[in-house]
Amino acid sequence: MERKTLKIKANTDNVVKFLFDTPIEGTNNYGMYHLYAFDVKGEEHGLFATDALHEKLKNFTKGDMVNIRKEEYEANKFAFNVIPEEGTPARNTGTPNDIDSSYKSAPSPTTTESRQYQAKQNDSRTKDIHRQVAFKEACKMFGDFTGFLEEEELEIIRTNTDRLLSVIEDGDNLPF
Repeated sequence: MERKTLKIKANTDNVVKFLFDTPIEGTNNYGMYHLYAFDVKGEEHGLFATDALHEKLKNFTKGDMVNIRKEEYEANKFAFNVIPEEGTPARNTGTPNDIDSSYKSAPSPTTTESRQYQAKQNDSRTKDIHRQVAFKEACKMFGDFTGFLEEEELEIIRTNTDRLLSVIEDGDNLPF
């Protein structure tokens, strides 16, 4: 029988029943793997578990039913949540004390550079939006005006824009 591959999409329920007590384990070009066999709605599916997911699945046994969810906890960062279904005891005891995040690979130089670039882009866009909002509100404060603005009136708008911008960008220091 050909086994289908279970593909877990973000923020979806994936109720599975363990077909065996342990996964098939081995090593390939990518390192150690953990292949679990599940019954999903009457069909056999396989799932290559990441190390983090394997830690959450390894204590369950044949016949246990769990819901595997891939949940986004930050933008583009996901973690697996394994929830025992009714009748299945919670068997995972959490992360063992001797496991830290050293198993996570460091981001590649390209990934690091891309993240830094995006952070700078977001910062400059955010500052530009803040400046536009402050300017718009400063103009509203000046009131209806027809004709050309004199330098004195422009200075009032500039000053109000700068003060409003400081409120927008440093809102943590407000008295209320």
